[in-house]
Amino acid sequence: MVDRNPLSGVGGRDQRRLFLSTALATRREKRVALAIAAIALVAFLVTVPFVRLPLAKMPAFIPSYEAALFFIDLITAVLLFDQFFRVRSGGILFLASGYLFDAFIIVPHALSFPGAFAPTGLLGAKEQTTAWLYVFWHGGFPLFVLCYALWGRGEASGGSYWTSLRLKWAMIGSIFAVAALTIILVLMATWGHDFLPVVMRGGDYSLLVKTGISPAVWALTLLAMVLLWRREQRVMDLWLMLVMWIWLFDIALSAVIGSTRFDLGFYAGRIFGLIAASFLLVTLIVESAQIYANALGAAASAEQRLAQLERARRPLEVRNVKTARDEPVELFVLRQNIARYRTMLESRTLDEGQRRMIERLLSEEEGKYRAMDSPKMKALRPQ
Repeated sequence: MVDRNPLSGVGGRDQRRLFLSTALATRREKRVALAIAAIALVAFLVTVPFVRLPLAKMPAFIPSYEAALFFIDLITAVLLFDQFFRVRSGGILFLASGYLFDAFIIVPHALSFPGAFAPTGLLGAKEQTTAWLYVFWHGGFPLFVLCYALWGRGEASGGSYWTSLRLKWAMIGSIFAVAALTIILVLMATWGHDFLPVVMRGGDYSLLVKTGISPAVWALTLLAMVLLWRREQRVMDLWLMLVMWIWLFDIALSAVIGSTRFDLGFYAGRIFGLIAASFLLVTLIVESAQIYANALGAAASAEQRLAQLERARRPLEVRNVKTARDEPVELFVLRQNIARYRTMLESRTLDEGQRRMIERLLSEEEGKYRAMDSPKMKALRPQ
């Protein structure tokens, strides 16, 4: 019988490692993440004593830094939307929307930054505009992560709710909702500038701390990380925790401990932010490459097994050997494969990606069986 079990090849060393959102984190991955977290903590502690050291003003730093962030967040959002389409989990939709929100809000923040594109910024920016856009940006993303962390995993067994049409409309609706939210926040920071509390005086943003705004954003980020830690550790959860961990240092250096633009904390915090934004993207790319390599290996192995079956089948065809039920060997093999896939689908341990893969293979085998068992094909067989 042909062994076309998709779980035996795809996923390599761990059969559940089809997607970051469904794969359990291994001990090795946890150790790597812990080591990176420790290195980040040491770098943060070394920076803290010098955080208010004034450095040279480089207005071009913001457009360069935020252009890199924009593309990192946008690509991450696209990859997460793809994961949502495959895994069909509302939590991943929230996370993808969070990265898309980051990419969208970065654009007006960069345009409004004083001295980056205009002496006082574009978009009709005023003194508080850029600071409030920073608050919306760094406070908004943890909210999306909180939604992801609080979203139940019940959909893993009830993914049939997400039909293809609903998936498409959910993604389109999310994109438009995030775009609308970004526009509203930009209007609040520009047209509604005078109704917002004062958090910036000149280049000094220490009022963010005195009013409790930046500590609240920092606490919100910490809460998101804690909720991720309390969940069953999936690969995506693990690296997202690391993102939030380094994001804490970004906020602390840029808006809690630091106090003015272009001091050491201003630059260091944004470097931490750039590093944090890159973690999930790098992990998504690496895991996708590994899955692709495993899939290629599984396909090559399947081709070898099929070639062996073909070589074994040819002499049987010459002798017109029939099975005990008086049917050709190829029909017997197809019938056995169909029975095996149906048995596998009764298992409760399959995740959504594995279930869809087996259903697809079952559909292919059933189609071949119906075609070969049709009256027209039967008439062509030697009697």
